[in-house]
Amino acid sequence: MLRLRPLGEADRIVILFSRERGKIDAVARGARRPRSKFGGRLDFFTRVNVMLHAGKSLDTITSADTVRAIWEQLVDPDAFAAASYVAEVVDALCEPDMAVPELYEALCDFQIALAQTSDITTLLAVMDLKMLAALGFSPELDACARCGAVLGRRPLSGGRAWLSPQAGGLLCKACVRSVREGSAGSSVDLLSTSAADFARLRELRDAPLRSSVGGDWKTASVARGAVLHRITRAFVEHQMGRRSKVHAAAVTRSRPKAHTT
Repeated sequence: MLRLRPLGEADRIVILFSRERGKIDAVARGARRPRSKFGGRLDFFTRVNVMLHAGKSLDTITSADTVRAIWEQLVDPDAFAAASYVAEVVDALCEPDMAVPELYEALCDFQIALAQTSDITTLLAVMDLKMLAALGFSPELDACARCGAVLGRRPLSGGRAWLSPQAGGLLCKACVRSVREGSAGSSVDLLSTSAADFARLRELRDAPLRSSVGGDWKTASVARGAVLHRITRAFVEHQMGRRSKVHAAAVTRSRPKAHTT
């Protein structure tokens, strides 16, 4: 389940994402009553089997059985924020009744990995890449996204890699210069990262999402994961056409409050 919101005095609107139909808006009648037949089964980021009755505007959930829940992990603020961010992205980028089986599998793997890893920022970077790939927005990381020049695994100019969400991925040195000259003083969406972090980004693109809970990921720096997620999130937010509300709220909460005397 991606999102829940109240409807009337006792009902609840539930945003689901299924393997067969993609995103579904449905209503759970009486779900907010103390003795509801749904109990706690309709909860955020819980995987459930549901029976639906087709309605004129909304399907109605007639039964629900929990398949997998991670309530204990979502008590952690960072894990809850991560799940909320992924749910926000899927809700924003997916049209109703558009099946995306690869995205459904990625969500299932993410739910498992989130319950087992402490490197949440790197996990989010991988999930960003999986979501973009499943929806056909995968960033170009092997050649210049602007002119098509293939860079392979050669060292990048000055030990840095430049990427542009607007262009769709990696930019070569000539295209970086062209973008800067053509901006005429206006802001450009260029992202700079070290050659090492760029190489890691390429590795994460092809890594199975569940491998984030083992192997060399255990030694990955959380700070490094944050750098990678900053890059991948920029590509996601470009497709969304706005900043992530979840991320913006997290940044606001992390800022120290000013005190007056």
